[in-house]
Amino acid sequence: MRQETREHLLNLLAEENALTTQEIADSISLSRSATSLYLNELLEQNEIQKSGTKPVYWTINKPKYENDEDVFVQYIGSNGSAKKAIETCKAAVLYPPLGLPLLLHGASGVGKSFLAYLIFKYLQENKCKGSQKYFVFNCADYANNPELLSSILFGHTKGAFTGAEKEKSGLLAQADNGVLFLDEVHRLSHENQEKLFQFMDTGKFRPIGEEAEMVYSNVRLLFATTEKPEEVLLETFYRRISVVINLPAFHERPIFERIELVKYLFEREAKRIKKNIVISNEVFFDLTAQKLPGNIGSLSNQVRMDCADALRLAPTSPTLYIGKDKKAAIEITYPPISKSKAGNRQLFAKKLSSLLEMTNFTELKEKLQDFDSRFLENMVVLANDSLSLKIKTSVQEQNRRIIDNEALTADSVEVVCRLLRIVKEKMDGKKLEEKMHLFSKQYPRTLLLSANLTKNLPLEVQPFVTFFLGVMLIGKVSEDIRYQALLVAHGNATASSIQAVANKMCGDYVFDAINMPLTSSARDIVTKVSDWLSERDTSEGVIMLVDMGSLTHLYKSLKPQILGELLVINNLTTSYALDIGQRLINGNLFYEIAKTAEREFVTNVQYFEGFAVEKNVIIASISGRNIAKKIKTICEKYFNPDIKLIVLNYGELANTLERASSEEDYLKETALILTTSYLDNTTPVPSINLIDVLDEDAENQLNRRLRNLIHPNNIPLLMNEFIHFFSKEGLSEKLEFLNPDVIIRQVEDVVDKCEKRFNLQLNAKMKFNLMMHLALMIERTILGAKDYPVPEDVNELKINNKPFYQNAQTIFYTLEQFYRIKISTWELYILYEILLG
Repeated sequence: MRQETREHLLNLLAEENALTTQEIADSISLSRSATSLYLNELLEQNEIQKSGTKPVYWTINKPKYENDEDVFVQYIGSNGSAKKAIETCKAAVLYPPLGLPLLLHGASGVGKSFLAYLIFKYLQENKCKGSQKYFVFNCADYANNPELLSSILFGHTKGAFTGAEKEKSGLLAQADNGVLFLDEVHRLSHENQEKLFQFMDTGKFRPIGEEAEMVYSNVRLLFATTEKPEEVLLETFYRRISVVINLPAFHERPIFERIELVKYLFEREAKRIKKNIVISNEVFFDLTAQKLPGNIGSLSNQVRMDCADALRLAPTSPTLYIGKDKKAAIEITYPPISKSKAGNRQLFAKKLSSLLEMTNFTELKEKLQDFDSRFLENMVVLANDSLSLKIKTSVQEQNRRIIDNEALTADSVEVVCRLLRIVKEKMDGKKLEEKMHLFSKQYPRTLLLSANLTKNLPLEVQPFVTFFLGVMLIGKVSEDIRYQALLVAHGNATASSIQAVANKMCGDYVFDAINMPLTSSARDIVTKVSDWLSERDTSEGVIMLVDMGSLTHLYKSLKPQILGELLVINNLTTSYALDIGQRLINGNLFYEIAKTAEREFVTNVQYFEGFAVEKNVIIASISGRNIAKKIKTICEKYFNPDIKLIVLNYGELANTLERASSEEDYLKETALILTTSYLDNTTPVPSINLIDVLDEDAENQLNRRLRNLIHPNNIPLLMNEFIHFFSKEGLSEKLEFLNPDVIIRQVEDVVDKCEKRFNLQLNAKMKFNLMMHLALMIERTILGAKDYPVPEDVNELKINNKPFYQNAQTIFYTLEQFYRIKISTWELYILYEILLG
């Protein structure tokens, strides 16, 4: 059986209660006969079971523990934020003989009483000693009368006090062989706390008025308080409470649990009034964000009042409507529809987690699309999911404001919502942060758009949605737009409305926008723009179109924060934005855009002359901008941090050099030009063809040209990285099936071992040639290259008085094991000739 078909079948059956063979065949797009063969094979492996005759129904075989759920599943969050707390509760109450005293701590309405009751039911479920009955007492009810409270707890004898006309047993006696839950225990007087901890020590107590005999009782004690226990309880009493469980406030619970709690409260009301309830997602989601002093208790009252208002308006309707939007809504049905099990959610989450190890984000996008279409698209339903509705609504609203192209994000955001439903809060935040940082280096503009689209989402899910939406948008946002562009205007939506039109007409994410209140001062504007700049790479340059304030003030205030050039145009119109946007899309140089604006726009323009205002190195490659970017990444590790590295297209470099030859000091801050081919350079700026690093005198040349730009000790390291890079690029064209990334690391290791074993010092060109030769040799051997006789006795061959053949066999052993090959004697002899030559 194909593994993916097997997984698909098991995933399908995990989501559904029971399916016929034909239903399964239709779902996985296979013939009925083929599906039947797969199902019978799974039946033999005891993975599934069948029932019925005509038709036969198939169900998944669930492990025993999946059906043995304990009562704590009723506590929302039992497998999430409260999982550890509940495990602690179980351990405490099961401890012999009668469990450990346990205190539940949390604000009013967080669910302390409910959890205490579930602890009692858990004890009953496990047939534990001391779980026959359950008593609840709120100490606050009689806090102003400690004598009466003492009587209720410990009981009293006849005549113990005025009005004690007969003997009465207290709660401790009544709860013998049961559970006593004391709520608001901090309201006990110090005297009663002392009596209680004496009982906890001995299991005995003395009723009020009794002087001789002690009463023995087997009672399991549970306590609860809303106050800090260490501050309100007697130290001697508090010391005897072995376990304290802290329960969070509603707004502190994870968003997934808050949504589930709100849904549960509406389901309870639907059952009470026996009607369907449809809640607009805006109303529903607002409830999940409430910060109420009474927590879930207050939230329950609010939900009930919403239902009461809806019932008042439509008393005879079978369905109540809460909120205005009936399309983006959550439907609560009565009678309730049985919830499908998330059978393989953990398996899916594990698969998704493994995908996060990938650093090739284009490949990650393809894997995620495949993962979604194979496993999630037909199994994860988003229609009645509040968080998914919120995400889709919010992202598309932002889309209309920024680029006005909802089709761009529609499918992508659906995929992200399904991924989030699977992963929920199990996402590794630190790993996600690392991936986001790496993604920002490779796809900065795509990530910026994604961050803008998700800016109004709840903070708990924002990083997840931002990263995965960014990955899904790869290829849909141009990364070749080099300059940051911003529109700033007075009014609630003036700048953003022009932004949406300009981005839509340009067909890409070009502009950001800041809307400023009409009362904003120049200082307010500078502060807002400064915040915007802090989140962006300004090394290439920034273009601003504004409609207010002193242009010179803006320029002087913001320029120090910008690494590259700054162009400020003091007139914001749709036509100007479209003109600038189109030039950015076309890849026009900053200088060209600035001069055009000065010449053609009827407005004031402020532009800082010169190619760059700080010391810089230009990097360009005739092979394309991507190669130049990779070279820049290598250089960033070794060049002094105060050197700005500027990537240009080869055509842009030619235009820049042409202008520099006629305009004095245009490149006065440029220290060096790095290229990958011969350059017709008539300017005073020195240039290096990086292919020359393979020449014998390369290190001396680099030492001369890179003086004051890089530490001398780093030059050999830089050369090795260039050799690695150019070897990989060259091999990509020559290898038929080996992965250049993998083989290049392997042959680097071989070259390094050859140098050490035979006391050789190979120059850069020799290393490059040797690495190319070895990589192609491995592929030849895998493909079964022809062997030839060796003209000498290989056992006699030596390099620097060291036996060649025996050492070579040792050097290549790991590679041979990895590829399951045997390198021929002929190939080793060729290597010997190369090393000697």
